[in-house]
Amino acid sequence: MTGEPRERADVRGGEGATAYRRARAGARVLGVTLVIVGTPVTASPQEPEPAAPVEVDARMEPVGISPGGAFLRAVLVPGWGHAAIGSYTRGGFYFGAEIATAYTLVRTRQRLDEARGHRSLVEAALRQDLTAEGITDPASIDARLDEDADLRELREVVEAREQQQEDLVALGLFLLFLSGADAYVSAHLADFPAPIELEAAPSSHGRMDVGIRLRLPSN
Repeated sequence: MTGEPRERADVRGGEGATAYRRARAGARVLGVTLVIVGTPVTASPQEPEPAAPVEVDARMEPVGISPGGAFLRAVLVPGWGHAAIGSYTRGGFYFGAEIATAYTLVRTRQRLDEARGHRSLVEAALRQDLTAEGITDPASIDARLDEDADLRELREVVEAREQQQEDLVALGLFLLFLSGADAYVSAHLADFPAPIELEAAPSSHGRMDVGIRLRLPSN
């Protein structure tokens, strides 16, 4: 009788120990699961994708003004050829010189027309007077006209205005082609640096040392 309860107690104790071990193992598994689930997952930083290389079309790059283009611009519009290559001072000079010449030419042309009109009126009045006097010979009329002081002075004024007009036309053409030639040469030399620099400094011997620096183009 005494052995049966002890056997049952051992059996029950064995079953309880087994259940305890199972429960403890389940608790460990549950704890590991909670730890895994509760651990924050940090996303690995994504590396930036390399930018695609930018292709540059050489035809889209700015192109400098050619010497011929600078010459043509300078001939069409005063100072345009120099302004196109960045030489604004020279462009302003040629613009002012050519505009002043053109304005003076226009004014001279107006004065010439006025002098010619005045001369024609005086000459017509003199011819009428000579005809009224009975002088009809052309040679005699021309001789009397040449002797008139007022008409002779008007003729001199007309001749001076005509000469001035011719000089202004020649000057305008000269400035026009000079501007074009200067723009042509300046476009050729646009890539060259300042060619010569003069340097002077006192020396230790009481003299002045003078030097010349010549810069060559990098190309």
